[in-house]
Amino acid sequence: MTRRHGQARTGEIKRTPTGWAIRYRDGRGIRRQRSGFRTKAEAKHVLDDELRKARLGPLYQPEVTLQQLIDIFLRQYEGAPSSRSRLDQYLGKATGYFGEQPIGSLDALAIAEWRASLPEKMRHGAHTALRQVLGAAVRWRWIEHNVATDVKNPVHPREELTPFESWEEVDALARELGPFGPLVVFCVGTGVRPEEAFGAGWNDVDLDGGVFTVRRAFAKGRLKSYTKTERSRRRVPLRAKVLDALDRLPQAGAILFPASGGGRINIDNFRAREWMPALRAAGLPHRRIYDMRHTFATWSLAAGMNIFTLARRMGTSLQMIDATYGHLAQDAEDQDRALLDAYDSQNGTAGHVVGTIADATSTSDDA
Repeated sequence: MTRRHGQARTGEIKRTPTGWAIRYRDGRGIRRQRSGFRTKAEAKHVLDDELRKARLGPLYQPEVTLQQLIDIFLRQYEGAPSSRSRLDQYLGKATGYFGEQPIGSLDALAIAEWRASLPEKMRHGAHTALRQVLGAAVRWRWIEHNVATDVKNPVHPREELTPFESWEEVDALARELGPFGPLVVFCVGTGVRPEEAFGAGWNDVDLDGGVFTVRRAFAKGRLKSYTKTERSRRRVPLRAKVLDALDRLPQAGAILFPASGGGRINIDNFRAREWMPALRAAGLPHRRIYDMRHTFATWSLAAGMNIFTLARRMGTSLQMIDATYGHLAQDAEDQDRALLDAYDSQNGTAGHVVGTIADATSTSDDA
């Protein structure tokens, strides 16, 4: 007999003169019976599958292959183009290993073996991507359980970030980049993703209000617009240095940072033709284009910005900010203590609270 989480019996297995049979109620409550199974294990496998169908309903699709699931998942994915491209790369590791295997046949042992076969730096990201896509299948009721969550997914030690050390370094690079110099100041000063800067237009900038609204990103030759409810569509304050850089830009077209020949900037071309030569000419050590974003995060934490605000400004999760940059906020305890002490001194809060507690205690004793 089969029971689920202490609920009433939903099916049973019984011996027959010719083998094994199962009885169960389907999704509409109709009693069903099937026989002719050679072993009890075979009967149990079929019964479990029928009970899953009854619980999950007509959407239950365990025979969908992993590749088919991934294709559907990526078509409906609404994240930034760079995130989608990264997911596609990671998920390719899973389909390359599992091939056309149905999602209902995946098990934790196979996923653990697949994870161990990957390069160490690839494991966490690829495993996270597989968890994400199988989690979607659970939400869509195609399968009952995400087996990828049964396998531990420790984070590989991150590479050391290499932010710029000062605005002097950023300015030196900006001078070598010529017409692309304001782009560097903009990215370092706002923390937006390079793809979001490449996708920006003048209609996203409020120079009078000092605000940039992130509405789209450009990557892989595709302009991706963010939805109004998406976390990535956000308002970013423009510091004085960024406003000065934008004031130097000619407002000749709709694109905020156009490519040399017009149109939008291709990040690979920009890296090879502009970024790397400018770093060498400025005498600066190698840095990645994304280190502009890392610089913003590092300097923001040094300035005392809390990680909640930083996550909102950068359009990412609090967990990602804490995991990536939390160790850089070494003075956070001292800053928090100073803020709290200053508040107490200004408002007399400490004495007021102590007095209130004493009064309450006295009143309670009198009662």
